[in-house]
Amino acid sequence: MSGAHSTHQNNHSQLTVESLSLKQLDYWMYQHASQLLNEAANQQCFLDGYERGRFHFSSDSALLADLMHQYAINIQQLAGEWLASNTQASIYGSTPTEAACRLVVKLTFGQHLPANKTP
Repeated sequence: MSGAHSTHQNNHSQLTVESLSLKQLDYWMYQHASQLLNEAANQQCFLDGYERGRFHFSSDSALLADLMHQYAINIQQLAGEWLASNTQASIYGSTPTEAACRLVVKLTFGQHLPANKTP
């Protein structure tokens, strides 16, 4: 988002799935996993676990096959980036797993995420 003084920005600003850092992306995947497990997502629990090497979804290549199967994700490399797509949406990432995670977050939570709920 260029222009820090945009007239559309306020305390309730939003992030796009594409603009998430890898840690932020992992946080939203943690939120997604918590929903699937019917557990309450806790930001401090995520941060503590993340520092201990847990919840690094976007770099866990073992997760890719499961995500591709569960969400019918196609992965292809285009111009040095990876495109994850299905019949509902598509999104790029720097690795296949990152692209798949971005797509799952986009499908689950939408294109825009609340910045104030993202670590």
